[in-house]
Amino acid sequence: MHCKGHHSPPPEGMIGPRVNFLSKLIRHALNEAIAEQGLFSGQQDILFAINNNEGMTVGELSKKIDVSVATASVSVKRMEKAGFIVKKPDEKDARIIRLYPTEKAKAAPEKIQEHMDNLENTLSDGMTAEESALLSSLLEKSIQNMLNRGDDND
Repeated sequence: MHCKGHHSPPPEGMIGPRVNFLSKLIRHALNEAIAEQGLFSGQQDILFAINNNEGMTVGELSKKIDVSVATASVSVKRMEKAGFIVKKPDEKDARIIRLYPTEKAKAAPEKIQEHMDNLENTLSDGMTAEESALLSSLLEKSIQNMLNRGDDND
């Protein structure tokens, strides 16, 4: 796969630049999968949240996906216009607006997951199960090293 703006990977032996390059390739592939469903990057989080919590408010959604209410509102409006979300007043208090996924929204996660499964297969293509598990384990060690790097400096 060739990604616009992506050049050849950094030289072997350098972990950080290679992981960064791989991350860009993965993010590009994820964005393609999301775009095929008619979504913009980040809207998949809203889609998953609303599919799993039908009837939530924009305020609840913003907390769930850790964005401002204003940011969530803009995305919800776009997704409503694109046919992913329906707004309905609360049954007991019409001032409260609740968010519900449409059938289109309910179908999208499965299609996105298919792309992600294919991506996972591509990432491990040519590797044995043991090599794939080892790579995953080594990446986890690097993640933990980065998460813990400030602990010694306190």
